Amino acid sequence: MSAFALRNISKSYGTNSILNDVSIEAEAGEFIALVGPSGCGKSTLLRIAAGLDHGDAGSIWMGDREITAEHPADRNVAMVFQSYALYPHLTAEQNIAVPLAMRNLSTLQRMPFLGRFMAGRSTTQAAIKQQVLATATSLKIDHLLDRKPGQMSGGQRQRVALARALVRQPGVFLMDEPLSNLDANLRVHTRAEIVDLHRRTGVPTIYVTHDQSEALSMADRVAVMMGGRVLQFAPPAEIYDNPRHIEVAKFVGSPRINIINATTSDDGAVFFGGKAVVNGVTGPVGTLVQLGIRPERIKLKPHGAKGIAATVSRLEFLGSEVLVTTEVDGVEDGLVVKAAPVDVVHLSAGAPVTLVIDKDACLVFGQDGLRVPLRAPAKVSVDA
Repeated sequence: MSAFALRNISKSYGTNSILNDVSIEAEAGEFIALVGPSGCGKSTLLRIAAGLDHGDAGSIWMGDREITAEHPADRNVAMVFQSYALYPHLTAEQNIAVPLAMRNLSTLQRMPFLGRFMAGRSTTQAAIKQQVLATATSLKIDHLLDRKPGQMSGGQRQRVALARALVRQPGVFLMDEPLSNLDANLRVHTRAEIVDLHRRTGVPTIYVTHDQSEALSMADRVAVMMGGRVLQFAPPAEIYDNPRHIEVAKFVGSPRINIINATTSDDGAVFFGGKAVVNGVTGPVGTLVQLGIRPERIKLKPHGAKGIAATVSRLEFLGSEVLVTTEVDGVEDGLVVKAAPVDVVHLSAGAPVTLVIDKDACLVFGQDGLRVPLRAPAKVSVDA
């Protein structure tokens, strides 16, 4: 049984369909990333999970308990927002304590003047203060408890927001692009902290991002969303190496995958540059297909070597690697190759080169965008 599940969720605003039969299930201790372009419905799905919005169809489950109709405060769900959503007039300690105060103190006990005379308030507040300090210490922000949000950096405010979510000991964490307001270096540092926090707490986490590098590096499984649908839900390595849809292949990976239009021959081979790069494609002769090749799966060889002739049009130095854009006959946008700096030290724009494609890494997609199945090579029986 899943620890948290969104099943067959649909949502429309008028005639505009936002979510179409989306299902996501997180096991105990699992980190799930929802990734996709802006407008694909991932934040709407998270708001429905938190109870801040309602789906038109589908159900939400916490273990074996359906919480679809429950009030957000009763769901035992903690959400971290993109904007942090901290109260600017409260200190970090007070911000972190808010969910505990709302849950453990009565309405009268929370009143600023009358509440101090209510029985049990002091004892409860002391327990809340102890929980807040323990949580802040675990996130290394105990020295910030007296500061207000305006006196903290973006990274510090983010950790306060995480502490506020963590202190209530939720059944699931929901995070809506929590790092988008941070600079690049701080974003890398903070995402490592979030992964470490997740491992220490073991709380199932659903993390929304448009940054595919965040999704691949942080999550146990990744759900790639496009147009209100989940195109693929799988571990990061499978999403990258074995995409089931061409839109998944295009979205995941930097630099973007090379896509080449081709047709099949009479024996099910796909030819490119005069050479068969894939064999065993199912379908009739002349079937139009799209061939996907990751930039790191193409090797640069000297001009005249055995392979596909190309010409260098641009080199982009990125430190540990160089992106080489090449012009190839029959390919409108050319092919991008990821190479080591030492391999391109003598190259410049206009230089002729040879490309060698790793045939085992080629991906074939049909005109509908779905992966085309390949026939397994025939087995040859050998008599003893």
